Amino acid sequence: MTLFKKILVAMLLLSLLPLLASSFILFLNLGEVRGKLAERIARAADVQASESLKQRAGQVAEGITRFLHDCEADLRLLAALPRTPQVLADFYASRRGEIWYRRGPGPVPREVREWIPRYSSLAIIDKNGRETFVIKDGRTVPPSELRNVADPANTEYRSEEYFRRASQLKRGEIYASHLTGFHVSKEEQLAGAPDPESALNGKEYRGVIRFATPLFDAGGRFAGVAVLSLDHRHLMEFTQHILPGKDVATVFPSYQSGNYAFIFDDEGWIITHPKFWDIRGVDATGKQVPPYTASSPPADVASGRIPYNLDQAGFIHPNYPVVARLARERQAGYVDITNVGGARKVMAFAPILYDTGDYRRHGIFGTVTIGFQVDQFHELARTGVALINRQLREHVVTSALIVTATALLVILCAWFLSRGITRPLALLTEGARRMADGADDSRVAIESRDEVGLLAGSFNKMAEELERRQKRLLNTLDELSSSRQEILDERNFKASVLESISSAILTLSPDGTLTSINGTGTRLLGETARPGVNYNAILGEWGTMADWTAAVLAGTKEYGREPLSIERDGESRYFEVGFFPIGEGPDRGITVTMRDETVRERMREEMTRMDRLASLGKLSAGIAHEVRNPLTGVSLLLDDLHDRAPLDPECQAMMGKALAEIERVERLISALLNFASPPRVQFREADLNRVAQETLLLLHRECERQGVALRFVPGPVPPFRFDVEKVKQALLNLVKNALEALPAGGAIEVATAIAGDTATLTIGDNGPGIDAADLPLIFEPFFTRKGSGTGLGLSITQRIVEEHHGRISVESEPGKGTTFTIALALQAE
Repeated sequence: MTLFKKILVAMLLLSLLPLLASSFILFLNLGEVRGKLAERIARAADVQASESLKQRAGQVAEGITRFLHDCEADLRLLAALPRTPQVLADFYASRRGEIWYRRGPGPVPREVREWIPRYSSLAIIDKNGRETFVIKDGRTVPPSELRNVADPANTEYRSEEYFRRASQLKRGEIYASHLTGFHVSKEEQLAGAPDPESALNGKEYRGVIRFATPLFDAGGRFAGVAVLSLDHRHLMEFTQHILPGKDVATVFPSYQSGNYAFIFDDEGWIITHPKFWDIRGVDATGKQVPPYTASSPPADVASGRIPYNLDQAGFIHPNYPVVARLARERQAGYVDITNVGGARKVMAFAPILYDTGDYRRHGIFGTVTIGFQVDQFHELARTGVALINRQLREHVVTSALIVTATALLVILCAWFLSRGITRPLALLTEGARRMADGADDSRVAIESRDEVGLLAGSFNKMAEELERRQKRLLNTLDELSSSRQEILDERNFKASVLESISSAILTLSPDGTLTSINGTGTRLLGETARPGVNYNAILGEWGTMADWTAAVLAGTKEYGREPLSIERDGESRYFEVGFFPIGEGPDRGITVTMRDETVRERMREEMTRMDRLASLGKLSAGIAHEVRNPLTGVSLLLDDLHDRAPLDPECQAMMGKALAEIERVERLISALLNFASPPRVQFREADLNRVAQETLLLLHRECERQGVALRFVPGPVPPFRFDVEKVKQALLNLVKNALEALPAGGAIEVATAIAGDTATLTIGDNGPGIDAADLPLIFEPFFTRKGSGTGLGLSITQRIVEEHHGRISVESEPGKGTTFTIALALQAE
């Protein structure tokens, strides 16, 4: 063999064999990586989508829980309202909600958004079960159509026992029923259509959930029942429009696709579903239609007279009863199932926490489920595999080109070596060095057209290919940088959402260390609440919060929400705190939420006080009217007897005292009537200083007789709108009280001033003052520490101030005196 052949064979063996071997091994490895990557992508897509569905189901469940509690609040408000037709009709009309549905006929249905009453009916029932007032579907039912619902057969659905159940409750308790309605069969819903999506003219399911509470009269005796019947369509709104896997809503979901949501109750019955014949219901006689089972009659299956109960659906898929059992254990999660339509999907579920009425047994109203087809989960995996295969094919082609180019270079190099040409090799060596150094001018300039020229041309092509690849790599790095910025923007968006929430949100590690906190939490808990600090140092002064947190972290306390009351700066503050796991258990820590409920709690207390005053006013008015008439007759008789001459002086004196006492009772009755039925406020523009001067002039002579120095200090108060007579009455009440506190003389000072957008009227004395224990009670009706008087003066004064949308406050120190301050708005509302 010649030297040329030896060099040629040696270079081919040394260069091509390792390259081919490495390319083959790399190809095999890429194939294995492709399979594993596709499997991991599919598994990650399954987990991510399932967790997303579970989180969405939990959000819907929390919304339904809040909605049910709103219904309870409506019922409590109804029980507290005056039971007059106008008031009840106004209340009924004020509770409305939007529904979204399709309306035919025609090939393209029309979408309608309509606001309808939240409750299909409102009923007031007497103690014997007779309806006394009913509004149904927005219409007041005439008396001739009212029924006695003590007999379940007379109820709307022929078998309801809400009157009996509610009549057994205590004051303030609520009975909530299961969904009741006439069952809609498959034939009735479809009305000839092939599937629910096409059924525009079929029968709709109309059911109710009854909320009922007992009513009691003034003597605490059972007086009847108030009932609100929740329209089932509002419950359907929570699941009807969910489109899993997408961020948009749909007017009606596709059952055949398997991508839809539904609700089943604590007994396993479906109560919302695209197929109305799956929803629980009763027949025309009020008897519960039996659930779909493996032994259901074929005629019932064909006609769709088969409501769905998950506890009985194990024959369709064994996971249905499992979901019902886990939900009753208040667990959320997801399972693989196959529905009646044959769609294989993942079903995420979350319990709806609620424990009123029939739902007290398991502590849940039911469960929200959201289904999504498994095949659609794997779309991302299929896309990733296709991309990998495309890259793999490109790599094979590129490797083949590189191997071919290398073979040519080897042959050319051997050719030049065999001819002893060193200069072209030196040029190539220099070009390779410049290319290795990253220089842009690494091209080799050889003009010959022989094998050396071909080798130089191949070298230059390789340099160009490397430059192109370098540019593609730089572009890829730019794209990665852009993706990183998008991820950072999304993280910042989530952080801004947390900062905008009005509740404090804290996350704790399993050992109790604070890992994150939003701005509301920092403002509420102080600067000591920062990541890295143990919860005991943060919550040590927050009542039982530290103990609750320890119990939740230890697993001895259930997750959920709890009310918390603490004392801060001498006043009570109310919070709602919640404990929730990060993930499926406490292994990854917990989330703690704190929401300030102080304002809402104080509003509730103020409403209770106003209800009590209103009831007291009505009672006072009734007593005053009943006593005044006979008292007038007695006064006339005594006056006639007093004027007769034959009576001796002692009898006349006794009758005079009796007349004086009757007159005092008359004054008390007048005060009661004034408190119970005050005249309407008449606003007009007037001068507060002038009104005060005129009022104090009436008391000037009485103050002189009692040895009291009455002083008026007017301030620069401009004229504004107020009721002159009522403000005079309030000022008279306060000055007279001050006079009664100064039997041995003293000083009273009345002053006016401007404080911001209010005018202030201050009445101060140097009397004995008011005991600290009595200060919270002085504005209560009939409260007095004097031997005489009605105890209504300060109550009437407070009401006058409130009618002016003002404020009245008192400061008193025993032994030094008392000061009352009235603040009136300069701009009357």
